[in-house]
Amino acid sequence: MSAGADAVLEVKDLVVRFGRVDAVRGISFSLRAGERVGLVGESGSGKSVTALSMMRLTERATTSGRITLDGTDLLTLSERRMRAVRGARIAMVYQDPMSSLNPVHTIGRQIVEAITIHQKVGRREARDRAVALLTEVGVKRPVERLDAYPHQFSGGMRQRVVIAMALAGSPDVLVADEPTTALDVTTQARIMELLETISVEHRTAVLLITHDLGVAAGFCEKIHVMQRGVIVESAPVDELYRQPTHPYTKGLLGAVVDLDTDFTKPIPTMPEGDDTADIGASGDRSPAIVTDRVAGEPAPDAADLIRVESLVKSFALGRDTVHAVDDVSFTIKKGQTFGLVGESGSGKSTVSRCLLGLTPVDSGHMQFDSIDLHDLHRARMRPLRRRMQMVFQDPFAALNRRHSVLQLVTAPLAAHHIGTRPERHETAVRTLALVGLGPEFHQRLPRELSGGQCQRVAIARALVLEPEFLILDEAVSALDVSLQAQVLNLLRDLQLRLGLTYLFVSHDLGVVRYMCSDIAVMQSGRIVEQGSRAELFANPQQEYTRSLLAAVPIADPAVERRRHMQNAADTQPHVQADMQQIE
Repeated sequence: MSAGADAVLEVKDLVVRFGRVDAVRGISFSLRAGERVGLVGESGSGKSVTALSMMRLTERATTSGRITLDGTDLLTLSERRMRAVRGARIAMVYQDPMSSLNPVHTIGRQIVEAITIHQKVGRREARDRAVALLTEVGVKRPVERLDAYPHQFSGGMRQRVVIAMALAGSPDVLVADEPTTALDVTTQARIMELLETISVEHRTAVLLITHDLGVAAGFCEKIHVMQRGVIVESAPVDELYRQPTHPYTKGLLGAVVDLDTDFTKPIPTMPEGDDTADIGASGDRSPAIVTDRVAGEPAPDAADLIRVESLVKSFALGRDTVHAVDDVSFTIKKGQTFGLVGESGSGKSTVSRCLLGLTPVDSGHMQFDSIDLHDLHRARMRPLRRRMQMVFQDPFAALNRRHSVLQLVTAPLAAHHIGTRPERHETAVRTLALVGLGPEFHQRLPRELSGGQCQRVAIARALVLEPEFLILDEAVSALDVSLQAQVLNLLRDLQLRLGLTYLFVSHDLGVVRYMCSDIAVMQSGRIVEQGSRAELFANPQQEYTRSLLAAVPIADPAVERRRHMQNAADTQPHVQADMQQIE
């Protein structure tokens, strides 16, 4: 789309500078009423800074250029006048709904407040409007749910509430900044369908900020690709995916892992500075192992390392009992990657915590290398923890922000009283080299690292104790596609090199298919289907598994359009019944 008189919002030559760093360097684009435009790129490319600049929320930044909304340059408005624009004319949906909602106030109070800020209405009328907004975004029993608190909603429902608040002022432009990153595939699909409905029915222009090229393919009409603060390519969605012209765009598309990715080969990665350089090029690593065995698949004669039988774990929630894990059984062989998939709240992470002894179980049996873990005394569990480690979803939250990289990787050795100080230093340096982090990274703090580098530090910290078993709990879900590709390649290479066994916990079925030889699908605390990679993805037996597979976004606009049309046809007979339930 070319900029023109019909643009409801136009960004022209936008530059955003933090000190001496240009985060955004002279970009231009526009949106028409009802248009859905994507701004895609890796972490640090300038996408979110652009979004915050459009809202005039970039504190301590020097901004130049023009951001015009129906002819009014937002950069020239006083803060008082800009407050009247935010929410009423242009609104934003953030990545983490919990950070957007006040945990001590009810949902109703927060939506009513958003309405009364922008509209001169009484409390009763505002409350009625809040009910209508919750109904529109698909929250069932909206009158009852007005009095609920954010923690009483699932992640997907919280995001619907945030969208309802964004719609409170009937904005002309909606900026959605990574609105589905933390959500499972089915919830993600519903949120994107909701945003599309809002765009079509209200003629709201939507700017989608995302690193997920599958999500962008199914939602956007046009896409701008950002790299290092510059838009390097812009094109209609079909043209960009079919025939990308810029090497960076080609690299992003090549790094996507979906249900068609060849799991027998490494994922293509993009060299870009010291962060996205080929991992094997840094440090003193030995050459890649040549083997006929695909990473994740155990040797034919491999013994069992993990056995879980009839595991049960419940939690009290007020007067109710939540069965987080209900009669779960599975086996993981040495050298295998076993996948545990399902929607948020299905019990995946609870199983992981039970295995490590972080959450006590109600009943059942767990064995590690023939050692019974159930009710194992803490003194006997401690040495086993050296052999079982975990890599968490959010590397920034998992790392002490005041410690250097070398301190972070040395700390587990000190905690287990392993070696002298010089020996610990040598072991940490060797382990960091193993994950591709050379001496130039040793004294950096977490805030001085990218997401991919932080996750490599987290992996090194887990590996420094020389474990046999790693639990990878959504370990790549927070990373953009190129960094995700690097970490997945690294994990597979380390598995072959060190003989590691993985429990891979994820809601991303494309990644699970690439990494895991066997998979268990969890729903509401139970395993509803279990099988090999070939069986599960080629011929799923359960409707729940089929629905998860159907919701996986594909980086192909034509495929996504066909799926949307099919979903609409399948959903139509049930719409009336669903609306009656909502009412």
